[in-house]
Amino acid sequence: MVFRRCCLPSAAVIRHSFAPSTPAAAIRRAPAPNHGTHHHVHSSLPSGVFYHTSSAAKGEERVVVLGSGWGGFQLALNMNKNIPLTVVSPNNHFVFTPLLPSASVGTLECRCIQEPIRTILGPKGKFVHARAQSLDTVNKLVHCESVHSDKFSVEYDKLVIAVGVQTNTFGIPSIQHDSAQGIFFLKQLAHARAIRTNIIDSFEKAAIPTVSEAERKRLLSFLVVGGGPTSCEFTSELHDFVKHDVKRLYRDLVPHVKITVVEAGPSLLGPFDKALQEYALGLFKNRDIDVRLGTAVLGVEDFIGEGYHFPAKRALLSDGDSLEFGTMVWSAGLAPTEFVQNLGDANSNNTENKTEEATNNTNDPIAKPTTTTIIERHPRTKRILVDNYLRVKGHEGSIWAIGDAAVNESGVPLPQLAQVARQEGIYLAKVLNGKLREDEKPFEFFSLGSMAFMGDLKGIYDGSSVGKLKDPRAKKEEQQRQGEGSNQHHPPALKGFMALLLWRFAYWGRQTSMVNKILIPMYWFKAFLFGRDISRY
Repeated sequence: MVFRRCCLPSAAVIRHSFAPSTPAAAIRRAPAPNHGTHHHVHSSLPSGVFYHTSSAAKGEERVVVLGSGWGGFQLALNMNKNIPLTVVSPNNHFVFTPLLPSASVGTLECRCIQEPIRTILGPKGKFVHARAQSLDTVNKLVHCESVHSDKFSVEYDKLVIAVGVQTNTFGIPSIQHDSAQGIFFLKQLAHARAIRTNIIDSFEKAAIPTVSEAERKRLLSFLVVGGGPTSCEFTSELHDFVKHDVKRLYRDLVPHVKITVVEAGPSLLGPFDKALQEYALGLFKNRDIDVRLGTAVLGVEDFIGEGYHFPAKRALLSDGDSLEFGTMVWSAGLAPTEFVQNLGDANSNNTENKTEEATNNTNDPIAKPTTTTIIERHPRTKRILVDNYLRVKGHEGSIWAIGDAAVNESGVPLPQLAQVARQEGIYLAKVLNGKLREDEKPFEFFSLGSMAFMGDLKGIYDGSSVGKLKDPRAKKEEQQRQGEGSNQHHPPALKGFMALLLWRFAYWGRQTSMVNKILIPMYWFKAFLFGRDISRY
């Protein structure tokens, strides 16, 4: 689909001196003299600060979507192309996150697991490469900062918050995504590329003749923190890379490679059936992967090893042990984004302080509007509270929240899964397209089950959760009835090669573009037949 730029009348466009290439879009400076009274400006915005308006015709409502993840992407994809739509996101693409572990070791290339946002927008669609900073619900403005540090605001009539979540470090200061230190998260394409580069660098450093045996072992020690599907899939992909490619290309280094998985809980793959958990644990143990359950990482510290050439770090564990590593992949939990954390809260203890601070800071367009914003959030998780129709409490009809950023207080808590956000995006597109009234039909999540890649042409699939999500109490009663002879059938739990085929066909079929549907099988075939690329560039 060809993306067309939407233009305002020429008098409405003012280009800033540092952005000569700005298209004739709805980015305007406030205030602008001698341009007539038809330009609506907000006096709260100081001179020199831009704000953004969608190119809506008279009577049309402007829809703004914050985020380009599973929820935001599906919403934009299914929106009527004649509705004025603006997508605001720090990433100009959608990432097919279940395939990130494959991209992090070179099984797939990063380019084939992403979809550019602009390719799915219609003639009235627009993308803004920026991060939402704060929200003014009275004036219906989202205050943003571009990836190039320019500040402006986006006007909306209807707003969808789909900003997702960020990696949870549990308040440990030494845990930060830092390529130079060998610590990585795994939520974005940039993370996968950085991990892949560091893995190759680790082997090349270890191959230097002057590197000692002790440092060689440290460089080739891979520590995976977390026991969920992402962690297990990365561990499996890394094992396959070592088994098939390192063994062929760095054969002298294979004895020094060590993979360790640290999980604070009692088992791997917590949401899966117990039999599949034990199957995955058995596979890892048979591959000499060190799995440490019931153990948490408390922090990371620098240390100097005798004769070491390169800066070294080690992880401090809750059992008193420490592990030196060359690469740490941290995938241990989820936390609200800064945008959600900074939203006003009616129950916040420091609301008065925020109001006073914002009033005094009149030169900051980001700080001031927070005085007019109250968004109710869950007291423990800090996720945005929504009703059964995904409407934000207190802002029904103007603001919705979907995906991991939202939680329904009155209903059954939905799992933080890609398929939940995807279904919410499709549902909300029907509402905003006018096919459903906003309070006509509540959102219902239909689970498709859970699956994971386990390496060596094996996978697992758990179909026990397939169907509409049930209240935990009703689920317990159903289990009791089943014990009494009730016939309730679910898809069987699969493991091995058949589960792998299901995993690959399911994720291949979910691709949006024909380009990716062609490229992904090609890279799978290439990796199987010729191996993964280890070029460093």
